[in-house]
Amino acid sequence: MNHPIRILILVALAAMIGYLVWLSVQPSPVDSTGKYHVELYDGASGTFDAQLKVLPFQPQQIEDATVGSSTYLRTEWSQAKQTYNHFLITISDPASDFSRTESGEHDRVSLDLSDLSPDTEYLIVLRACLEPICDTWLVSDQEYSGRTPIEYFDQEKVLLNP
Repeated sequence: MNHPIRILILVALAAMIGYLVWLSVQPSPVDSTGKYHVELYDGASGTFDAQLKVLPFQPQQIEDATVGSSTYLRTEWSQAKQTYNHFLITISDPASDFSRTESGEHDRVSLDLSDLSPDTEYLIVLRACLEPICDTWLVSDQEYSGRTPIEYFDQEKVLLNP
């Protein structure tokens, strides 16, 4: 092989190695500092303002307080402005390492989360999957929290919050 071709190959190889090193030190496009769901933020290609609300499920008046079901939470949000395929919502209890992810159609803007523990604080993150297999996604710009109510019983010991 002649000398100019060797130099060209070495320069191309050095450029590829340099590019790979540069990619490895680039910060994630999303800051996961202080987040519980670090992997969802580190893997995201961007964020969106979900304006997620965590509400009581089937609210009722008990002892002058509005209380929802003790094992459900209702979530409502705003859709991402970017076109996406479907959503994933992850709910976690950091105290017990419980975590579950549910999915739904792209045009849905609410989900009732069931089979939760009473009087428990949960963290909730919403992702908008940009394609069917969800290799790339947008993530809610923040983790949202919500607490299930305690179980209330009336004087006859009838469970009011199924």
